[in-house]
Amino acid sequence: MLPVIAWRPLVAAFTIACIVVYTWLGNHVPSLHISGHGSLQPIPKKIWQINFNHPQYSALESFVATWKDDDPTYEHTLLDKQAGQDIVRKHYGEDSEPLKTYLELGSTILRADYLRYLVLAAEGGFYSDLDTHVVKPLDEWYSESPNRPVRALVGLESDQLGSPHLIKGMYMPVQFCQWTLAISAHHPLMVSMVNAVTQGIQKLARSHEVALPNLSPTNKEVLHTTGPVAWSRAVFAYLSSATGTEVTHLNLTGLKEPRLFGDVLILPINAFASGLTHSGSRSTVSNETLMWHTFQGAWRATEQQASRKRRMASPGTNPQSGASFGGSGGDGGEQSGKYR
Repeated sequence: MLPVIAWRPLVAAFTIACIVVYTWLGNHVPSLHISGHGSLQPIPKKIWQINFNHPQYSALESFVATWKDDDPTYEHTLLDKQAGQDIVRKHYGEDSEPLKTYLELGSTILRADYLRYLVLAAEGGFYSDLDTHVVKPLDEWYSESPNRPVRALVGLESDQLGSPHLIKGMYMPVQFCQWTLAISAHHPLMVSMVNAVTQGIQKLARSHEVALPNLSPTNKEVLHTTGPVAWSRAVFAYLSSATGTEVTHLNLTGLKEPRLFGDVLILPINAFASGLTHSGSRSTVSNETLMWHTFQGAWRATEQQASRKRRMASPGTNPQSGASFGGSGGDGGEQSGKYR
């Protein structure tokens, strides 16, 4: 047995190592300032939407009104740039990686995507882009039982239905939309998405060899970093973890009825993506339609204009210009349906 004095340097070294590891994790792993929240609570009656000063917002106010007026028991919040910063600072802390990353981002579309995940991870509720409107009252979107609680709603964006070819504009055989989402606060799926997006944005900036204020992603990079491709990967990973078996597109292709995986309810194509010309989507509203996406966001053109401004800006500046209807929800592939 070693003398007691011989253990002291070892204990000291171990303690220092623990402090270093803890400090590194604190600086590199985004986390919410939450403790003791135990089991997940039901999806709260909160509706979130994002408007970063888009000049055409007035044309969408009637859509926004459908969310505000759907049910007076729901709290509706329209987040502008300042409100977005405030809520991220409130929940993630002044020195957190999410806040630093969010504040430094020059890309409006990346910030709009990122903000929805940050808010839903912290507070939960329903999120929808501004160019969407309610068809069925939110209280009718799903039902649950004590033995089968629902803590997240995820809708299909596309389904190639067994075809060997990907649908134009899509990158996965089955893809989930993120123009409309609903989830409980602190849900592991959304917390993991915040972590993945935080790391993905930083990795993308490194690959471009630019600082975050000057990051000008391509459309494909947006979709894979903060958009529906990134979201779809996170969902598939969580479904596999929750069920203890690998869940792939083969488990979901041709989905006709909502299906519960753990506590995540996967909705068939017409719930959130009616009006498409693919994936078995109906061209008009049906009994399955919960909301309607008008695809008026035009985020690609808006982001391209903002990117040109960033490239013209002086090095070291943070020209957070540009506007967004809310996010990078896919353009629907061959979308052409109209609401009637």
